[in-house]
Amino acid sequence: MLLQVDGSRHDWLEGRGPYLTLIGAIDDATGTVPYALFRQQEDAHGYLLMLRNIIEQHGVPLALYSDRHGIFQRSPKEPESLEEQLRGRRDPTQFGRALQELGIRLILAYTPQAKGRIERAWGTFQDRLVSELRLAGAATIDQANQVLWDFLLRFNQRFAVAPAQPASAYRQPPASMSLDAILCFKYIRTVANDNTVQFNGTTL
Repeated sequence: MLLQVDGSRHDWLEGRGPYLTLIGAIDDATGTVPYALFRQQEDAHGYLLMLRNIIEQHGVPLALYSDRHGIFQRSPKEPESLEEQLRGRRDPTQFGRALQELGIRLILAYTPQAKGRIERAWGTFQDRLVSELRLAGAATIDQANQVLWDFLLRFNQRFAVAPAQPASAYRQPPASMSLDAILCFKYIRTVANDNTVQFNGTTL
């Protein structure tokens, strides 16, 4: 009843283009990959894009299982703010906040072995998908994504298994839910007396 998520940094294009990171999810019950995409690096924006496509195509996942990357949790080495100390809990990351708004439970793994299913999938992809990318002559991230999405259709058809229980890992989102308002980056800023705000050193 959950999706394992992860990113795989690899020379997917075998020197024909830049090193890329494959960001994706795998259904723990069926072994299917509901969505994946290539990014220049493992980043929160990539995971938000992945989650949006999964929701639009399948529904809202019940839970995600991830490693302890800073995208998913605040670093324990980062000092707590006064507000966090008073609340007794850390502020979530941008991705963590989106999961909370969607009602998706985040489960953090302690070891890579705990995410064995998606780690094995990446191992398969680094063999079969790399060959597909080579045959297609993919040399850019856009070309790589087109090959990937065609590959996923065939991969899921071939390797999907029936779940042990018929319950779905997805919920249909309510009609009133706005993905644009959730799957985005949100920041708290103070409005100055002249009705401006500071963001990244810029006055707006």
